[in-house]
Amino acid sequence: MTVEHDATGGYDVGGSRYPLAERGWSRIDERTGRCPRCTAITYENDRFCEACGFSLIGPSVTTGDSDHREKDLGMIAGVCDRGVRHATNEDAMGVAVVYGTMIAVVCDGVSTTPGSGEASAAAAATATAILADAVRAHGPGHPVPSGHEPPSRSPGDDVLDILEPPTRITDLHDYDEPTTAPRALAGGFGPEEAEAALHSAVLAAQATIAQMSAAEGRMAPSCTIAAAVISPPTADGPSTVTVGWVGDSRVYLLGPRWSERLTADDTWAAEAVKAGLIPASEAETHRRAHTLTRWLGGDAEDVAPHTAVFPIEAPATVLVCSDGLWNYASRPDVMASIVNQLPPTADAIEVARHLVDFAIDQGGHDNITVVAARVAR
Repeated sequence: MTVEHDATGGYDVGGSRYPLAERGWSRIDERTGRCPRCTAITYENDRFCEACGFSLIGPSVTTGDSDHREKDLGMIAGVCDRGVRHATNEDAMGVAVVYGTMIAVVCDGVSTTPGSGEASAAAAATATAILADAVRAHGPGHPVPSGHEPPSRSPGDDVLDILEPPTRITDLHDYDEPTTAPRALAGGFGPEEAEAALHSAVLAAQATIAQMSAAEGRMAPSCTIAAAVISPPTADGPSTVTVGWVGDSRVYLLGPRWSERLTADDTWAAEAVKAGLIPASEAETHRRAHTLTRWLGGDAEDVAPHTAVFPIEAPATVLVCSDGLWNYASRPDVMASIVNQLPPTADAIEVARHLVDFAIDQGGHDNITVVAARVAR
């Protein structure tokens, strides 16, 4: 493809003329210097992402401010809202698509720890980049041009470059394995690689926010994390979703006739139910229902994520959300019924907005974050 610059400072690509990017019309993520779709590193004068071909000229795919943010990538989209009663938004999200693999990350800042909003934002950005880089490393990517230096990033972001993937940790949950084990995807990135990437992503997020200083006499900034890696179908098997989490943000798998919650809360009440100390009916109503037993932060001890892999019976919606949503619709069938109020052709961004609006209509007592991915096959 020929790119020619003209006397006005614009340029032509394949016969179509484009002006030079102006402030507000570059889609490059200013905070991380990465492509907003696949999170590959980009450079100041890039017009297209060298990894995925995404046009870097035009209005950003991420809109809004700290109170209400949206990111729409078509097949996957997210909405993060302050809610009604909180003065600030301490939730954060990450959304990416790499070679057809969709990535969703939701982090919920622990409001009792100062700086939790910054912690969740850093954790979400770090985890999303690590997951995207892992997928890209197993696929037909483009090499970084020699002589280029990565753009400047926020303090602590260099953890993305130095952390090595850890040895795969045994799953930390008691889910049964799927009856049909999904095969690895072309390029070598299958569910096993996705689980390893989730461990790397969570440990990198932990390393990033562990560097944040705690206020004098207060606990260190901390957050929860839930992530989903949605792999496309192969010739031998269906689409799969690999989930990883620490804390009480959740992942749901919702279909038109069935629904399933894919994560288990790291809370005192959930563990008390498992130990037989309180009845299951009190898991979400007990006064300690939201007391976390595991989280990310400088004072966290066990940060290895739970992981699990599930086949997807399409069409389906994978939903990653903070408790600002599921507090009002905890049961998978209830969550599915809300999604099914929309037509089957509704886009992912419509689903995410609809669920955030639902939570606000119910009172919006907490920050609300929803990332929805529509899986058609």
